[in-house]
Amino acid sequence: MYNYAIRFERDDSSGLAVFCRDLPELNSYGDDREHAKREAVDAIETTLSIYVDQRRAIPEATPPENDEEVISLPAVTVAKIALWNEMMKRGMRKADLRRLLGVAQTQGDRLVDFLHTSKMEQLEAALEALDTSIRVTTPDLGWIDLPYGGAQAGFYAARLVDVFNERQVSEIEIGATKSNLDIVKPDSLDYLLRTRYARNPNTMQAVQQVIADLVDTGLFEHLPRAAGVRKAAVLKLK
Repeated sequence: MYNYAIRFERDDSSGLAVFCRDLPELNSYGDDREHAKREAVDAIETTLSIYVDQRRAIPEATPPENDEEVISLPAVTVAKIALWNEMMKRGMRKADLRRLLGVAQTQGDRLVDFLHTSKMEQLEAALEALDTSIRVTTPDLGWIDLPYGGAQAGFYAARLVDVFNERQVSEIEIGATKSNLDIVKPDSLDYLLRTRYARNPNTMQAVQQVIADLVDTGLFEHLPRAAGVRKAAVLKLK
């Protein structure tokens, strides 16, 4: 949800300029590609502080495009984004958060200060006080590739869990089909993957490898269609 994609552009000197489509305020630099990637987390966190200063909600990350690199943020940073966005949704100010938590100004303000380290336990307590929570998934465990979705297409399995929860359902029909998008069932997993995570919406995305990778996360169960039974194959949330 908040693993932003960055792109590199050669500038007039020997280094690389760094930009982010989702965070247009970001402007960073690196001597080379690896150095630019190492600097990217600090650049993103500095940019997020601008959103806090301007009292703006922080946007979610969109799927990477060609030649972009996905930057995974620390869990603490993701928790701060979730806390800040929940505050924006409720029209809360820092003073409101401090009163709710019963903490001093410095301690409360640091919970949404992206340039200051906070303890994860404190952020979890603040999120709980707002009746919300986050699920942090590491890329090596949660990232699902879409082999036919275009360059670097894919998604984090935890984001699919969020979709189940938003729809208040325990299972979604897989609905994999080679048909064009206009024939795919709108409530199906295939439609969701085509329209939200893939760059090729007219190509089937809920293929066997994707379903197998989702099951391997331990978050889902695949209930295939039984022979002679009309019920469709579904992906079930455990």
